[in-house]
Amino acid sequence: MPSTRSSTGHSKPRVHLTVSTEPERKRSHHTTTSTAKKRTATHRTSRTGAGIRKQPATHHKRKPHLSDKIEGAAEKLVGKVTRRPGKKAAGTRKMRGTDGKGSHRKVY
Repeated sequence: MPSTRSSTGHSKPRVHLTVSTEPERKRSHHTTTSTAKKRTATHRTSRTGAGIRKQPATHHKRKPHLSDKIEGAAEKLVGKVTRRPGKKAAGTRKMRGTDGKGSHRKVY
């Protein structure tokens, strides 16, 4: 005869978590600055001449192909198994398309 939860003594009520599907609102951090002295913004001028280049706002990203994603995942797995964080990071960069492939052109 099969045993039931009530007969085994483990008859705690089952708890089902309710998952909300509505989007989360960002919480804003409010500070009161009425008594504090307001600071004036100091702007530092940056030189943009012939020899000075500004850094790009974001890292240049190429579009990774499916083969890049597969090779990157395999490389990441090898790095994880062999405990080599550099290898794992290289695999992640290859998957995301930020590994620098395609950014070096040959000049003929």
